[in-house]
Amino acid sequence: MGCLSRLRLSCWLLAYWALAASAAAPRRRPSFRGHVPENWPAGTRVSGLSIPLTRLGPEPWCAKVQGRRWHLQLLGKDHAHFQVSLQARSGQVWLRTRRPLDREARALYAFRLGLCCKHCPPRGAPPAELATLTVLVLDANDNAPRLAGPGPPGGVIRLRVEETLALRSQVWQVRAEDADAGANAELRYFARPGSAHFFSLLHVRAPIPLRLFARDRGQPPLLSAPLDIEVLPQVKQLPPPPPQRSRRTPLQPDSPLALSVPADARPGTLLTTLTPARFASAWFELVSPPAEESPLRVDRESGEVTLVRTLDREASATWEFIFRVQERQDVNDNAPEWAMDPFPFLAVVSPKAAAGTKVYKLFAVDDDEGVHGAVEYFLLEGGEDRFEVEKDSGWIKTTGLPLVKDKEYLITVLAVGKLGNKGSPASVSVIAGLRPPQFTNISYIVYVPENTLQGKSFLTVSALSYQNKSLSYNLLTNPSGLFSIHQVTGEISLTRSVDYESDHHQYLLLVRATEGQEQFSSVAEVLVVITDENDCAPEFQQSIYSKDNVPETVPMTTVLLQVTASDCDSEKNSEIIYYTLSPDFSISSHGTIFPATQLDYERPSHLYEFIIMAVDKGEEPKTGTATVRIRVSNMNDEAPKFSQTIYRSFVSEDAGPNTLIATVNAIDPDGDGLTYDIIAGNQKGNFVVDPQKGLIRLRSSPLPKLQGTEYILNVTATDDNASGGPHSLTSTALVIVGIDDVNNNKPIFQKCQYYREHASVLENQPSGTFVLQVEATDADEGANGRVKYGMMHRDGALPAFSIHPDTGVLTTLQRFDRENQREYPITVTATDQAAEPLIGICQINVVILDQNDNDPRFENTRYEYFLREDTEVGTSFLRVAAHDDDYGSNAAITFSIANEEPAYFQVNPSTGWVYVNQPIPQRSFTTQEIVATDGGNRSSKVELAVTITSAKNQPPQWERDSYEVVIPENTTRDTHIVTIKATSPMGDPRVTYNLEDGLVPETNMPIRFYLTPNREDGSASILVAEPLDYETTKSFVLKVRAQNVAAVPLAAFTTVHVNITDVNDNVPFFTSSIYEASVTEGADIGTFVLQVSATDLDLGQNGKITYFLLHDRSGDYTCFRLDSQTGSIYSTSVFDREKKGSYLLEVKSIDGFESARPRKRGQSNSDTAYVRIFISDVNDNKPVFTQSVYEVNVDEDQDVGSTVITVSANDEDEGANAKLRYQITAGNTGGVLDAEPETGAIFIAQPLDYEEVKIYELHLLASDGKWEDYAIIIINVVNKNDEAPVFSISEYYGSVIEELDGLPIFILQVVANDPDSSMDEGNLRYSLHGHGATDVFTIDENTGSICSQKMLDREERALWRFVVLATDEGGEGLTGFADVIINVWDINDNAPIFTCMPDDCNGSVFENSPANTLVLEMTAVDLDDLNVGLNAILTYRIIDNVKTGFGTDLFNINPNSGTIHVAGGMLDREKTEKYFLIVEARDGGGLTGTGTATIWIADVNDHTPEFTQEVWQAVIPENSEVNSEVLEMSAADADTGENAHLTFSIIGGDPDQKFYIESNKEGQHATIRLKKKLDYEKPHERWFNLTVKVEDLDFSSVATCLIGVEDCNDHSPVFNSQFIQTNPFFENIPVGTTVTTVRATDEDSGLNGDIIYFIKSDSDPIRQFAVDPDGHVTVASTLDREIIQQYNLIIQASDQGTPAQTGSVTVLINLLDINDNEPRFEASYMPIVWENVLGPQVVYMNHTSKLLYAVDPDSGENGPPFTFLLPPDYQNSLDFSLTDNRNNTATITALRSFDREKQKVFHLPIIITDSGNPSMSATNTLTITIGDENDNSHEAGHKDIFVYTHRGKWSTTVLGEVFAPDQDDWDNKTFLSEGKMLK
Repeated sequence: MGCLSRLRLSCWLLAYWALAASAAAPRRRPSFRGHVPENWPAGTRVSGLSIPLTRLGPEPWCAKVQGRRWHLQLLGKDHAHFQVSLQARSGQVWLRTRRPLDREARALYAFRLGLCCKHCPPRGAPPAELATLTVLVLDANDNAPRLAGPGPPGGVIRLRVEETLALRSQVWQVRAEDADAGANAELRYFARPGSAHFFSLLHVRAPIPLRLFARDRGQPPLLSAPLDIEVLPQVKQLPPPPPQRSRRTPLQPDSPLALSVPADARPGTLLTTLTPARFASAWFELVSPPAEESPLRVDRESGEVTLVRTLDREASATWEFIFRVQERQDVNDNAPEWAMDPFPFLAVVSPKAAAGTKVYKLFAVDDDEGVHGAVEYFLLEGGEDRFEVEKDSGWIKTTGLPLVKDKEYLITVLAVGKLGNKGSPASVSVIAGLRPPQFTNISYIVYVPENTLQGKSFLTVSALSYQNKSLSYNLLTNPSGLFSIHQVTGEISLTRSVDYESDHHQYLLLVRATEGQEQFSSVAEVLVVITDENDCAPEFQQSIYSKDNVPETVPMTTVLLQVTASDCDSEKNSEIIYYTLSPDFSISSHGTIFPATQLDYERPSHLYEFIIMAVDKGEEPKTGTATVRIRVSNMNDEAPKFSQTIYRSFVSEDAGPNTLIATVNAIDPDGDGLTYDIIAGNQKGNFVVDPQKGLIRLRSSPLPKLQGTEYILNVTATDDNASGGPHSLTSTALVIVGIDDVNNNKPIFQKCQYYREHASVLENQPSGTFVLQVEATDADEGANGRVKYGMMHRDGALPAFSIHPDTGVLTTLQRFDRENQREYPITVTATDQAAEPLIGICQINVVILDQNDNDPRFENTRYEYFLREDTEVGTSFLRVAAHDDDYGSNAAITFSIANEEPAYFQVNPSTGWVYVNQPIPQRSFTTQEIVATDGGNRSSKVELAVTITSAKNQPPQWERDSYEVVIPENTTRDTHIVTIKATSPMGDPRVTYNLEDGLVPETNMPIRFYLTPNREDGSASILVAEPLDYETTKSFVLKVRAQNVAAVPLAAFTTVHVNITDVNDNVPFFTSSIYEASVTEGADIGTFVLQVSATDLDLGQNGKITYFLLHDRSGDYTCFRLDSQTGSIYSTSVFDREKKGSYLLEVKSIDGFESARPRKRGQSNSDTAYVRIFISDVNDNKPVFTQSVYEVNVDEDQDVGSTVITVSANDEDEGANAKLRYQITAGNTGGVLDAEPETGAIFIAQPLDYEEVKIYELHLLASDGKWEDYAIIIINVVNKNDEAPVFSISEYYGSVIEELDGLPIFILQVVANDPDSSMDEGNLRYSLHGHGATDVFTIDENTGSICSQKMLDREERALWRFVVLATDEGGEGLTGFADVIINVWDINDNAPIFTCMPDDCNGSVFENSPANTLVLEMTAVDLDDLNVGLNAILTYRIIDNVKTGFGTDLFNINPNSGTIHVAGGMLDREKTEKYFLIVEARDGGGLTGTGTATIWIADVNDHTPEFTQEVWQAVIPENSEVNSEVLEMSAADADTGENAHLTFSIIGGDPDQKFYIESNKEGQHATIRLKKKLDYEKPHERWFNLTVKVEDLDFSSVATCLIGVEDCNDHSPVFNSQFIQTNPFFENIPVGTTVTTVRATDEDSGLNGDIIYFIKSDSDPIRQFAVDPDGHVTVASTLDREIIQQYNLIIQASDQGTPAQTGSVTVLINLLDINDNEPRFEASYMPIVWENVLGPQVVYMNHTSKLLYAVDPDSGENGPPFTFLLPPDYQNSLDFSLTDNRNNTATITALRSFDREKQKVFHLPIIITDSGNPSMSATNTLTITIGDENDNSHEAGHKDIFVYTHRGKWSTTVLGEVFAPDQDDWDNKTFLSEGKMLK
């Protein structure tokens, strides 16, 4: 679609923009913003993004493109989501969507608007970028919130929470994510069941389930998936009580002791003696380092420190030691004390006891140490001499005197320390006969906790039977039947539970121990003390304690509350410690609460709410809690608080009076009024502050004068002390005001001329070499005055220099060669760092300095002259010339002739003329070297050849001595430039011409000219060979040689001078293809912009440059003028950046003459460049709000930090001039709101409260630092529900009887009211929470009536506790709570149950137990209430008993306790092992339960264990491993249980303890195992006779075990030595000679010790040695040193055991050499001598060497040097000769030429002799081949081939070989077919 006529101007806008925009900086492009809702259909237009073409720049677009052949294109990521189009009618660019957008996938699109002329890529050039576009995708509520939990999705989060956590405390914080934005992403959270977390967790152990949800505020709102949580209450861990102070406190260590020890100190040296400064006597001990690592030792008694090993200073220069000094307390101050058990000390002895029988062992302990603690024992009196005491062991023994049966002997004994300390005497009672059992204690006392379980043993009494008989125990007294005792073990337990608070605290029991059938018995007292158990938790008198109107300044010593808790336990368990869980309060041991810190009124609701705890002192303390609420009243105790500690703002340096700088805002937590003031930083008085509003402005008069980069103002806020306090309070804040510099100065190179004159660098320097450092200054400040350096250069050209952007240091990027280019023009830029930067330029020529890096080069490669013999001395005849590409002294050349005697010629050192120095000799030819040396001592040489001619012989004569020609540099190839001619005056007049080679460009190197002879007239022509370049070489000197054709040719030379003239063939190139500069908008006409520069290599008029400013359709050129001579550009207009931001100029350079370049057609050479000029912005536009008034609603519960509204203003300036700052200047009551200074977002800074302020009218300022605009923002606060419902009472109590039907049953009703009733008209919803709140009990959510929904069972649960909640807003709002407690009353609905049924009602009693022996306790339980009525009071009876033989009951039962005893009769385990009784229990309501008791008869040990055989035998190998099994033995015992557990032991026959025995007590067998290794080689370890004992608890027997040991091959043969070295012997030693003898021994016996010898095969692979059975090693075959020089024989000795054991020895044998090998050729030489070659010629042995070498395998003394000679018959041979070179080599010479066709091979015998003694010689034949040369023609060959085919078919195959006879046989022939083969 073409452009409409009225838009033709817009269409033509397309003129060179593409050229400039492609390289324009991004910051220059205009930017536009728009928005589009997400999810809207494709084709939706982007709102706010209608771009007028005039905003895209005044440059013409695609001016040279005919018709509409241009396209707009979007550039950037995801540009395919949009389409761009130009609306012809409106002249605006629109964007539309190509698909529905998703804001969550991408919320912001950033594009660049591009323009393509003709075609877009890939076919066309890259598009020009016109503008930047930003599209914001608006949010739709299409994403539900998503709760983020730490676990996997769908899992349950478990939170561990301390049970004492205060109500309303934060337990955990959940976060939800909503991909939407704005209100669609503002979330509210709630839980189901509703507010279930608002109740106490104390004593709650079951997990509490919660389900959390999040709902957004979108329309319609979306709900998240639930997040499941389990709250796990945790028991509070209280801090431990303060630790007890130890009675013994370690002393502080002594100060360090420093010692210096010489490094050469010897072990044993005494270093020091430690002294116990604090003790009278002490022990000493080394603590660190460990003793095994320490070089020191300390004596324990004396403290002497000695050295135990030498010290190495290099290993460690210092050591640190720690010694322990311990007080020596033992001074024998303790007397021995008796330690026998039990007491009194009783014993028995048989009346028939023999003398020495042990009766009783005394034992006493002395607490002293060492010898002080040794004890001796003495008999003081008694015993009637029938007993004695062993002094050391303490054994009381019989003396042998007869004892009276059943008589008691009293013995008094004494224990005495060895140093004389005596203990107290003791009496020992000994009865010669039987005596009753003795309890281990005379009496027992035991403390039993009240919560001890029924049937659990709390004490075990035991007695000692002196007859080793079994004992039975029973209770003689048992108060209330409360206790029972196990008949066999003596374990005492309770028959029922006890209560310390209601039962007796002490019980006295009498326990009897009865022994066997003798009816011996003893009685002991047991005092049972019931102790209180901590089974009651402390309870506070109130669940909530409150105190109001506590001043926030209350001292910490003020009592706030007195709380009291009680505990129904006793003693320690009832003593209470109080704790508070708030760090703000403390509580005393008596429950008095004090403030612990300074209280703060400015906390939420002015309320402190915390938990206090009462903890008893039980071992497992119990806890009670209560809630404390302290309401605080206000005091002026807090200074005002600024919203920020530091405010940052900015202002333009040219801002006018009253410009708003900043708004400071402070809030007084006490609610007092504030005033503001500036107290520092305002020295010049440029700033003023509104004392009430906090507005800081520039002063109005006099005009402000801002200097520097910033001001730091110290602002104060002071309250008016309205809340009451000692004085007003003040706080401070800093306001940092940045002064925005106006970028009105461009960088200037003050020393640019200096840089032009001094910029140079030496050639050949490496890349990175320093050239110079430039500096530009900018009068602006900050970023506007901070300069970055750069360079301009032509596009595509490789830069030669780089510049550091910060330092301005110019360095090289390459190595320079001055000879290629002598200077480099560069343009250096300095750019300030403003948003709209200004650029300064300095153009510099960098001169490349010369370095002497070139040798002088002669013009010719060689100089030649024909000089007459009669030439006089001093005559100059030839001039040499040289060039040096260097400069100055490095190119100054001097000539000299190399030192040569005699010096016939010399050269002038300056001119190069060669002259005759001495008379010319009578010889025809001489050469000398001429040297050219430059000023740096670099030199080169050239040869001068002088031919001396006879005076009669004349060289050719040139028509002219020299020729001159002038040609232009653009002369074409093959152009004839000059004709030259020479003739010969003698004989043949013909001459030959030659153009001599040169070495420098001026002498035709490289070749620029060539010579062609002219046959017609004998002349020669010189023509142009290659294009010429005046700028490279301006002239040439060509040397031409003419030579005659005489027998002795003579030559003459002429010089052709070619001068090149310049033509205009170089273009005046600009130094940069694009120049950049900047001009400030509003700058005066005539302002200098920049200077462009071009260079032209031509000279004179050809190189004179004129500059022009080209005209284009954009008209940009009209705003500037260009100085045609200097290239300086100046402005001719005043610019306005807001109308046009940049200009593009095209400049042209033209040289001063008609161009000589092709196709120029009379025009001058020219170049063009672009100049891009940017108009720098000036702050001349004020910001403007899009609206003057904004209005928005906000909920009062909106979170602090939430954005309320974002407003913006537009500023047509750019960069820093368009940087806006937003501030609230009025209407912000209480500082509740604030503004983001950068974005204009108004956000909540303090919580909103509808009840305090309902509407805010804010005045918002937008400032760019110089200009301002204001807008009004009206914010309406929307009221929200923020008061929770309150119950009438905090705890509700109710009760119900169990098992009631007629459900549901009403229990009680709760009532709450809502302070926010005006909000929801009392729309409350009740809910019940706790275990059973959903299935057992329910609450009417509207009325609060609580009912039971299930039949209740008190035995399952007697008390129910709930939290009832009241939630306003129909259950969605705030929540209040109260406690509900419900008791369930008991009925008799449970029969007694025996808890041991069905399997555990077992008892046991020993056989033969007497009557009244306790058997077991058969107790039952009743689940009914024991504390109310008789429903749980039980009685017992046996309803199915066992009868004796007399018809009486065998057992009876206590009707109250249920304990079963033996009634009478004999119990015999061998007859009946167990009995069954049926017992009935009946409660007070008549319900019964039965149980079966199983009574087991226990065994008595009355059988002796016996081995199953008397003698046991076994055989074991001697190599058996330790712990291996030897023999298993078994025994039998008729008893059962422990009485049949057998123990085996070895009691004899094993003095070395080689064996041990493992008992299997229950299996009645044992295993004998090896304990130590056996050795058959020891005679006493070949046979063992063991005595083994088996025993049970009381009896034993023995058996014999015979063990034989078998020998094993466990020793290897051992040689006397592991290595034997024989004396060396000659290699011709005879076979059979003994070399050495080896011997090995073996400790084993028999075959295990028989040894055989052999040689290991791999040590003697060819079997040259042998060893006989006696160990003689002999030579078995002939030896050869040249094959093996040394032998390492491994001789092995092997026994004949199974498996065999081996040992080895290594025998080292060295052989001596004899001269038994003849010399021979080193290699197989195959020399070739070519035929037809004249002799003599040396014969090559191979391709590289003429030498023939010899070798000898013998050793050195029998080898070289060698002698070579031919046999006598060959010494006079005419074919070959031999030369011995006397260096172990020889040379063969062919004496004549050979003809291969006569003889092809020669065999030359050569005799080689070695230097051995005697010597050996050998004749070696050298085969010499005559090489063939193709010196014979071949003859025609003939071949007949007959082919037979089958039916005319054949396959491809070889038919035969064609040959041609030829005497030569080394040539390769090629055969070709001359015609077609016949078919």
